Amino acid sequence: MKENFKFILFVFLGALCLMTDAFYNGFPIVYSDTSTYIASGFELETPFDRPIAYGLLIRIFSMNGLSLWLVVFFQGIILSYLIYILVRLITGSNSYLKYGLLIIAFLSVFTGISWTVSQIMPDVFTPIALVSLILVLFSTTSRWVVVLLYAIFFISVATHMSHILLFGILLLLIFSLRNFLLPIKNCPDRNSKIVWLLLLTITSVITMGSALSKSKHVFFMGALVEHGILKNYLKDFCAAKQYKLCAYKDSLPDRAYKFIWDEESPFYKIGGWRETEKEFNEIIYATLTQPKFIAMHLIESFKATIQQLKLFSINDGNISFLKGTLLYQRISQYFPHELKAYSSSKQNQSQFAFIDFFNTLFQIIVILGLMAILIIWPLFTGILGSHVKIIVLIFLGGIVLNAWDCGTFANAIDRLGCKMIWLVPFAASLLIIRILHVRDPSQ
Repeated sequence: MKENFKFILFVFLGALCLMTDAFYNGFPIVYSDTSTYIASGFELETPFDRPIAYGLLIRIFSMNGLSLWLVVFFQGIILSYLIYILVRLITGSNSYLKYGLLIIAFLSVFTGISWTVSQIMPDVFTPIALVSLILVLFSTTSRWVVVLLYAIFFISVATHMSHILLFGILLLLIFSLRNFLLPIKNCPDRNSKIVWLLLLTITSVITMGSALSKSKHVFFMGALVEHGILKNYLKDFCAAKQYKLCAYKDSLPDRAYKFIWDEESPFYKIGGWRETEKEFNEIIYATLTQPKFIAMHLIESFKATIQQLKLFSINDGNISFLKGTLLYQRISQYFPHELKAYSSSKQNQSQFAFIDFFNTLFQIIVILGLMAILIIWPLFTGILGSHVKIIVLIFLGGIVLNAWDCGTFANAIDRLGCKMIWLVPFAASLLIIRILHVRDPSQ
């Protein structure tokens, strides 16, 4: 009973640490898409461009509109819980709570993890899904804990359409390399665990099927715009094809988000989400089947992946959303009692003075974390343990796959890198505490 209470207390303290940026802001941090997620949860309608799962979580976590603070609190609770379980797996000692809280506090102050947790966006569920996947594969805890981890993984994957490809490919890679990553002597039920995780990933499509069918052509076309592939295709084929986009081939935006979300974009001038499906799909299919454009896809995909890996600053798109914005309207509709606190937050008063300094510090911490991994790995390879090294490899693989997924099929932006890159200093921290524990098992 005492140990359980202590564990719950530390998870609670960890969650509070992970909410540091929300406390500083005076309210949970919001983004333009927050509006759509709130509406989907309370109106029980699947948006045309994203699944309903995160909207439902907002409604459930907020206690049906009691407070948006509860949403970021539960996001913090879930991630805090997973971090402690992972630290316990790494050390196997009674000091895992102390180590875990120190790591959470460090990450909350020096990386973007708190910004991601403190934001009313599904971004936090990408690393949550990755950590829960690792814990399912390596955990030797009770059956009910494993069932809980499966549930967390499923819910997390269901919150965003990009997760299907990301975790589908990651799990297939793990399955292909299972003899190296998951030796059967250490993980005798590895095959069944991977299969269950794959089935849950595929099943989550049910929660987003409608949105996926309505929007996949738009997001991929946005990527073609950003990569310059669409412009080259139209230059080659507009003389023979009567595409509506041909009228705008010389005035295409330079970024995917401008093409998709700017009301003055050619996308809306030729019909928007529904009217463009046939034309977009024809162009996408052509670029994926012709050698010239296949080569362009491969080159641009590689460049976009590298670009996304370099982008991870906080405060990407977190502008002021006051009167006249749809987000303000929906906050006033579903959380009217929090409207004053929302309006007076530092974000809405444009008072984030520390951002540039913090982002520089964040970059330094990530670089130092990567250097620590590269130094510790060869020097202490004998005492790290195979499972610790494999966990770090899966972390790094998840970061790269996320960058590839986002950069190739959507756009390379800081917000999509920020949600995952903190795993680099986290992985370095795990290696350090592993060394400390091996050298002094009493700690």
